[in-house]
Amino acid sequence: MTTFAFEAKPGQSEALLSFFKKILPGTRSFSGNNGAELSCLSESEFMIITYWQQEQNLELYLSWREKKGDFAILLSFLNQAPEIVTYEVLEGI
Repeated sequence: MTTFAFEAKPGQSEALLSFFKKILPGTRSFSGNNGAELSCLSESEFMIITYWQQEQNLELYLSWREKKGDFAILLSFLNQAPEIVTYEVLEGI
């Protein structure tokens, strides 16, 4: 499981949400993706939680997004670069 934490610049929350609505279908259909969910922590703080079959799928996805220019667009809505954390899901506990 990988989380992406975002803090929108003042007045940019709606634009950021519109951007997420546009790109999340591509995330969900990307090879090796097992799901992506958007959560709201506050009026300006958001988190996307993604699930990947393998870490390599995530790496390919991030490279694809960067080449498409999506990261540059994303950063224009944010106070700082997103915090990305990958966790190992412990099965059977």
